[in-house]
This record gives sequence, C-alpha cells and structure tokens, in this order.
Amino acid sequence: MKFSSPLTILLLLLLLQQTLLSAMADIQLIENTCKGTPSSSLCLKILLADPKSQNADLTGLALIGVDAVNNKGLEILEQIVALKKSRPELRPVLDHCAEVYHAVVDADVPSSRDALRTGVAKFAEQGMADSAMEAQVCEGSFGDHGRTSPMTGSNNAMHDVANVVRAIIRKLL
Repeated sequence: MKFSSPLTILLLLLLLQQTLLSAMADIQLIENTCKGTPSSSLCLKILLADPKSQNADLTGLALIGVDAVNNKGLEILEQIVALKKSRPELRPVLDHCAEVYHAVVDADVPSSRDALRTGVAKFAEQGMADSAMEAQVCEGSFGDHGRTSPMTGSNNAMHDVANVVRAIIRKLL
C-alpha cells in the first residue's frame, strides 16, 4: 500500500488535527478548573504532575487532587517521625500532629475519594476542609505548648493544597 496518496495524507492530517484538538481541550479543562481556585499556579502544579490529568474529567481532576493531599499527608507523617528523633523535647506536640495527620490520610482522604466516586461531592469537599483545618490544628498546637513550630512550611503546604482541592471539588456541586 502506498502511503503518499492524497487520501492517505489527508486522513493522517485529520487524525493529527483531532489528536491536537483533543489535547488542547484537556489542557483547557485543567486551566479553567484551576482559575477558580485560591492558587491557580499550585493547582496547575498538582494536576499537571499526574499524567492521568490529560484525559480526566472534572471528577478525575478532583481525585488527582485528593491523591495529592494524601501524598502530602504521608510526607508530613514521615517528617514527624524524623522530628521525634531529632527533637525529642517536641514529642508531645509531634504525637498530637501525628494523630491529626493520620486523620487526614486514614479518614479525610478515603471519605473524599469515596464521595467523589459515588457522586456526593458535598462530602468530598468536607473531607478537604477537614484536611486544611487539621494542618492548622497541628500548627497551633506548637504555640499552645509554648514552642516554635518546625513544621510551619509543611502545615501551610497541606493547608494550601487541601484548599485548592476543595475549590476543585466545589465545581462539582
């Protein structure tokens, strides 16, 4: 079969055009989704970091965001373990923060995932609101114990990520 026939070339060009238009539409959905969040740059960073975002609908983008909250929570739990070793004087506060972040990864994230998968975005939004609040609770507990937090950056990052994801989920309401 000869691939240089005008009909073959036309079909290949149409296929290429359709592929490009589809990819542009997916990027457009991501950009439009992120415009309505507290930090569009953070939103884009979260969503574009996952290759599944290229073919996701809005629910899929929200699930990618929930995964980002989970990953941030696991990262912070690792940080807490390291801080317990290097800063034993902070153990009571760090134990409280560990409880708080276990609530994020063991309760808030799974309930948000389930709610998104079953079409109940209201409960998914609540899980992300709880995750953002838990970060503030951890941060505040250092001050409650008269200590300076070594986790401010991580707590602020969780707060920001959870609020971005919450804004994505709100678009489903």
